[in-house]
Amino acid sequence: MLQDIYYRLKPIVPRWLQIEARRKYADWQLTKNGTHWPIDFEAGKKPAGWPGWPDGKRFAVVLTHDVEREEGQRRCHDLMMLEKSLGFRSSFNFVAEDYPADRELRRRLVEEGFEIGLHGVRHGGNIFKSEEVFRKEVPRINRYLKDWNCAGFRAPRMYHDLEKTHQLDIEYDSSTFDTDPFEPQPDGVRTIFPFFVQNGSADTGYVELPYTLPQDFTLFVLMGHRDIGLWKEKLRWIAEHGGMALFITHPDYMSFGKLGGNVEQYPVGYYREFLNHIKTTYEGQYWQALPRDVARHVKEAGKKEIRKGREGIRQRKALPARKRQKIWIDLDNSPHVPLFKPIIDELGQRGYDCMVTARDCFQVAGLTALHDVKCTTIGKHYGKHTLLKLFGLVYRGMQLAPAAMKDRPVLALSHGSRSQHLASLLMGIPTIIMNDYEHVKLLPFSSDTWILTPEYIQSWSDKIDPSHVSKYPGLKEDVYVPNFHPDPSLLKELGLSADHLIITVRPPATEAHYHNPEADRLFEEVMEYFGAMENTAMVILPRNEHQADAIRAKWPNLIETRRAVILDHVVDGLNLIWFSDLVISGGGTMNREAAALGVPVYSIFKGAKGGVDKYLAEQGRLVFLDTAADVHTKVDKVRRDKSHNSVPRSKVVLNRIVDEIVRIAETCNSH
Repeated sequence: MLQDIYYRLKPIVPRWLQIEARRKYADWQLTKNGTHWPIDFEAGKKPAGWPGWPDGKRFAVVLTHDVEREEGQRRCHDLMMLEKSLGFRSSFNFVAEDYPADRELRRRLVEEGFEIGLHGVRHGGNIFKSEEVFRKEVPRINRYLKDWNCAGFRAPRMYHDLEKTHQLDIEYDSSTFDTDPFEPQPDGVRTIFPFFVQNGSADTGYVELPYTLPQDFTLFVLMGHRDIGLWKEKLRWIAEHGGMALFITHPDYMSFGKLGGNVEQYPVGYYREFLNHIKTTYEGQYWQALPRDVARHVKEAGKKEIRKGREGIRQRKALPARKRQKIWIDLDNSPHVPLFKPIIDELGQRGYDCMVTARDCFQVAGLTALHDVKCTTIGKHYGKHTLLKLFGLVYRGMQLAPAAMKDRPVLALSHGSRSQHLASLLMGIPTIIMNDYEHVKLLPFSSDTWILTPEYIQSWSDKIDPSHVSKYPGLKEDVYVPNFHPDPSLLKELGLSADHLIITVRPPATEAHYHNPEADRLFEEVMEYFGAMENTAMVILPRNEHQADAIRAKWPNLIETRRAVILDHVVDGLNLIWFSDLVISGGGTMNREAAALGVPVYSIFKGAKGGVDKYLAEQGRLVFLDTAADVHTKVDKVRRDKSHNSVPRSKVVLNRIVDEIVRIAETCNSH
């Protein structure tokens, strides 16, 4: 009903408002369906009688493009040349009557080894809405299929009716998907394999080719993703299960130049990067085929068993009953609280209980209360001196041991807690150490130690058995940022004016072993430079009371005039970042949280640069301030629009991390 109203009003609704409405709808759908999107684990099962891929290839890659408007048609030549330069071929699906179809373009595409498909006569409406509507469309569709020499069809807006489609003169249809709750007709076919749709009792029919990767429009326009991590993760899963990686992109939404302020375009570089990823990561493992080639492969295999019933995506299998086991999670720094909250919840959904311990330092206690994480507080921070650090590590390890002995966890998990690692080594508890900074000092690893790290870090192999290194796409912050929703009451709570330039500043971690005093000098430059500006407010997040007292003593005038505000209570860090115009930080987590939220962020960290930060800098999502002059010249001092929340809502990173935790727990438990 709501969709019908939307499409009736669409012609008179401004495009930006259409996009905003669809973003809200996508957020709502993701809240309901996040557990089986972008991966529906049921979809990985091979159909009965599956013949495999030609030449023994592990999986198939099928590229398709839907050209919805004339603007998209104008970009097809550039897209063709991009794919051709990388050794790929694809299918371009054109709408017959919404724009003047370019006969010469179609001829050139075919001549270069590409395929032409029909994406409906007009792009509006549901051609399967009634028998009468479809009966009128069939002759027109079949005429264009014949005139354009098309083997396949894709219905506008992915509407589908597998029975009615038998009336079309096609070898294949590609109007379905394995899982996509964001489509107007969201009933996925729950398979990543092509399947034969038999025409009644007759030995005829067509092949259905569901798309299996998230559409570019969904990912980059509606959800605001700024990298291809989700594409890469879904491709990895499809490859593992030997399926078909068929995905849809739209030249309409690709920008081959500068983006400007266009809300519905994304850099074509994302697509180029993904094609390069396929080539380099899976070289020799995939069959790169046109849709018609896949359809003919399935037909020629002669396997009538390759069929799929139309199961609804709402049918879920219950978890197998088993005794609930415990996983021990230790929180020893403030960023770990929001990180592990959704991990704890997801592990609970998968049949695991979590015993949680926490160190009393760096606002950990306040954050566990804010995020409603039930835990036992054990130990504290013992200062920056090396001997005190060593004493604190050992002493807290001894304090943790009795709790672990009592609860008997099957696995220990933390984000770099050395005390937990030490206690686990002594008690023989298998351990997963999450870490996103490869230059941190770690304890020696045992054969029961695994490390879980972002894919952007390449240098763990010299510290641990490579088979015990698991990687996930994106950032660890992508685990919890999707749950964020802005709360504008924060500005009033902190006494901040919305018309000021608001800067969140995180001082360097002066007590960390990797601290470089150069960062302190950059922090001082930030305080002096922005403290002298009118209509500017800095919100300072000191790491402890000692650091807070030092800032008050050094800049009393800034504190008194409220050009610098030191928080005296715990607030939601993501909410503070969101309502900031920019972030300047000497720590890794806050930098990455800002990058995940799309807030401009500048790093004054002066330790060895890690792989994650290098990646973000290469993507233009983080800027390094290396000198005092950089503070003056590199920082973009512009207030940003905070009215539109484009935070990606995908749970792919969370699911990938929990998949690995469960896999390792089951591996350890089977020994």
